[in-house]
Amino acid sequence: MEHYEMVEKLRQKANVSYEEAKAALEKTDWDILDALVLLESEGKVKGEEGAKEYSTQAKPNAKTRVRVEVEEGAFKEGLRKFWKFLCRMFRKGNANSFVVKDKKGEEKISMPITVLVLLLIMCWPISLVVLIVALFMNYRYSFRGPDISAKVNEAMDKAADAMQGEEEEKE
Repeated sequence: MEHYEMVEKLRQKANVSYEEAKAALEKTDWDILDALVLLESEGKVKGEEGAKEYSTQAKPNAKTRVRVEVEEGAFKEGLRKFWKFLCRMFRKGNANSFVVKDKKGEEKISMPITVLVLLLIMCWPISLVVLIVALFMNYRYSFRGPDISAKVNEAMDKAADAMQGEEEEKE
């Protein structure tokens, strides 16, 4: 890298004038990192908006500077987006239901999908066993609500038919 390019790079990083950057590089034998540390120790580095500086020392005498640019509010914005996503999922989960019907087609249980998901998360071994045993007992599952496509219930019916087909073959 040419001296001019080094001066320009240091000038951009430290936000100092051309003369200050060149003088610092000449003092540090054209080492950009040492020049940046020198400018910072002299208080000549002008901070940029939204940037914060952190220093670390790998060794007690090491001159190591790490500059981390932090966009203000990026973390808060990420949390806000995650919260909106969760709210949307809860709304959809409460608007749609999981339905369990017996052999005759009578509805035995109807619960919001949010409750089903919570049951599967909190006590998944028991929930899965109950769901599988109920399939063997010829119960059928379906979903009902504005966000449910017919394909989901078709797949649920195919699974129930497959379980009944296996059971009929055994008899």
